[in-house]
Order: sequence, then structure tokens, then C-alpha cells
Amino acid sequence: MEIFIGQLVGFAVVAFLIWKFVVPLLKKAVKNTQDTIGQQIADSESAEAKAKDAAVAHERAVENAKVEGEKLRENAVVDAENIVADLRVQADREVRRISEGSSNQGDLVRSTLVRKLRTDLGLSAVDQAGDLVRGHLADPAAKEQSVDRVISELEAMSAATPATHSRAELIGIHSLRATSRDAAQAVAEAFEADAAGKDAASLVTASDDLTQIIGLLDKNPVLRKKLTEDDEFPQGKTALVNSLFAGKASPVAVDIVAAAARQRWSTTADFGTALRRQNSLVVLAAAERDGTIESVEDELFRVSRLLDANPQLASLLSDYNHDADNRIGLLGTLIGGKVGAHTQTLLAHTVRLLHGQPMELAVGHLAELAAARRGESVAHVISASQLTDAQIQRLGGVLANIYGRPVSVQTEVDEAILGGLRIAVGDEVIEADIATRLATAAQTLPR
Repeated sequence: MEIFIGQLVGFAVVAFLIWKFVVPLLKKAVKNTQDTIGQQIADSESAEAKAKDAAVAHERAVENAKVEGEKLRENAVVDAENIVADLRVQADREVRRISEGSSNQGDLVRSTLVRKLRTDLGLSAVDQAGDLVRGHLADPAAKEQSVDRVISELEAMSAATPATHSRAELIGIHSLRATSRDAAQAVAEAFEADAAGKDAASLVTASDDLTQIIGLLDKNPVLRKKLTEDDEFPQGKTALVNSLFAGKASPVAVDIVAAAARQRWSTTADFGTALRRQNSLVVLAAAERDGTIESVEDELFRVSRLLDANPQLASLLSDYNHDADNRIGLLGTLIGGKVGAHTQTLLAHTVRLLHGQPMELAVGHLAELAAARRGESVAHVISASQLTDAQIQRLGGVLANIYGRPVSVQTEVDEAILGGLRIAVGDEVIEADIATRLATAAQTLPR
């Protein structure tokens, strides 16, 4: 009995413990499970509702897509028709443009071909005429007749045109401004008055001294500037020249520099240009005293032609980087014994005093200055054959009528001009030769 009671009590304790601790846990677990299942059921119902809504929305979207697709197709058809219409319009416009362009291009090609044919025909005619002219001018008598014809044309021109008077005293100073030209002429006039009665030897000595003075002034720009400024005190500049050179150089040379210092000059460079020109005039005055100025002019012209024909020689003589004495020695080797003393002096002074000017140009100016000293102008005449004395005399008379002063005719033979004459008087050129006329005829053809 006691065992039964003890077991009963033990069972009661176990039942209490189960009820107290296990049953609440089981209830809680069951509650949680029920809640979870309930939530799942609710979620399933919600998902089913959403699925139904999605199905409805899908059907609606499909219907809308069908409607939109139909509209797009209709719009695409309309756009395609518009595009086709636009393309047709553009194609028609392009066809018209190409057609018009082809027509214009055809006209252009046709006109170009016509011009080319005309030009080719003209050039062919000029070439044939040139061949005929060359064949005709192969006869010396025909060349002589072409020269006579040019001279006759010039005679007719001189009869219809008033004479053009050139001033010999401006030879070599045309490029200077009026103030400097007047100053250079004043220096020349002072020299003429001072040199009256002087013999040729004393004038050559004066030129040698003046060459040295000009070289000194070229190397001393401060002194040169001093002599060309202070126009208000010319006496002071004269005194300066005398203090520097009197007793050391020829009085004629000193007087020329003093006369130049008393003048007004546009630029300092003009002062040097005038002195170099006057230095040449001193030697030409000496040649005039000796009666050799005509031969000096002729020799200078021949030397200028020699330099024109030998540009390398002219370049060597013009190169101031080489010593002046060496260049003068080179020139003496080439022309020594072939020209007179005055010509040699002029050329030597020119080489020594070259101031950036080409030698051939400087010698050409010397020849013109010599002609001007004789009261003449120089005409450089190129012919295809040697002119006769009668033609030279006749041409000189015609040119004298045209220019209003005696003209010295210097001739040169160049067979390339074929016939006629090419004449240069100063800066003026008369191209009356056959070669130039043929070239002009070819250049003036329509292109």
C-alpha cells in the first residue's frame, strides 16, 4: 500500500511538472505552428488574388499592345508613303540638276576645247610665222632692212611726239630727294668754279685724295653724321673739314668735301652718294681736259658689257668682303693695257668705293655720266647684226629728236633678237626687235 501511495505521489509530481512546464511549451509551439499555417494560408490567398490581377493586367496589356501595334503599323505605312514621295521629289530634282549640270559641263568642255584649239592654232600660226621670219631674216640684207624699218618707225614717232628733255646734271642722283639733289648740284657747281684752270694731272690727284676721304667717312659714321647735321652752322662744318684735311689732301678735294658739308641733305647716305658721284665727275673733267672723254665713255661701255656677260666676275668685283686692292688687281689683270688711264682710275675708284651696288650697274652709270658730261645721253642698242655707220648716225639723230639732246649710240650684237632693234636709254626700253614681237604675239593669244 505504501508502495502504491508512493507511486501515486510520484505520478502526481510528474503530472504536475508536465502540466507546469511541458504543457505551456507544447501550447506555445502549437500556437506558433497555427499562426504560421494561418499566415501561409493568408499569403497563399493574397498570391492567388495577385495572380488573378496579373492575369487580368496581362490580358489588358496584350489588348493594348495589339491596339498600339496596329497604330504603329498604320503610322509606319503613312511614313513610308511620305518617305517614298519625298525620295521621288528629291530624285526628280537631282535628275534635273544632273541633266542641267551635264548640259552646262558639256558647254564648258566644248568652250574649253574651242579656246584650246584656237590657242593651239594661234601658236601654230605664230610658230610658222616665226619660221618664215627666221628664214627671211637669214639674209643679211633682210636684217638690214628690218633695222631701217625700225628707224623709220622711230622717225615717224619723233615727228608726232614732242621731244622729252632729260637733265644731264641729274644723272646718278635721280633717286635722291629734292633737297639732296639740289645739294649735289650745288657741290658740282662749286667744283666747276673751283676747278677752272686746273690741269688733268691735278684733277686726278684730287680724285685720288677724295677717294681716300670718302673711304674714311664711310668708316666713321659719327664724323659723317657730324658733317651732315647742324645746318644752322655751316661755317663750323667747313672749319671742321679744313682742320681734318687741309694740308693733307688736294685743295680741290678738300673744297669739294667742304662744299658738301655746307649743304642740307635729306639723309646721311645721300651725302656719301653725292661725294662718290662728284669723285667720278672730277676724273671725267680730267679726261675732258685731255680730250679723251669720248674714248673713256666708249671704254666704260665696253667694260659694262664685259661684266654683264660675266656675272661671276662682276660678283667677285662687287664682293666687299674681299680686300679692295685684290679686287682692283683682278680688274687690272683683265683690262690692263686695254683701256686708258682715266678709265682705269674711274674703275679702281668705283671698286674701292662700292657701297652695296653691283659692279656692272655702277660701271653702266659711269658710262652714262661720261655721256652726260659730253652733253649726251647713252643709247644701248642691241641688233641681230652689226649696224652700219650710216644706220648708227641715222639712229642717233632720230633718238636725239625724241629725247631733245644728243644721244651716243653704243651697239651690241645678239642674234637671238632675229631682227630689228632693242634700244635702252636710261630706264626706258624700246623693244622693236622681231623676237620680242613674236613673243608678244604668242602671249596675247586668247587663252
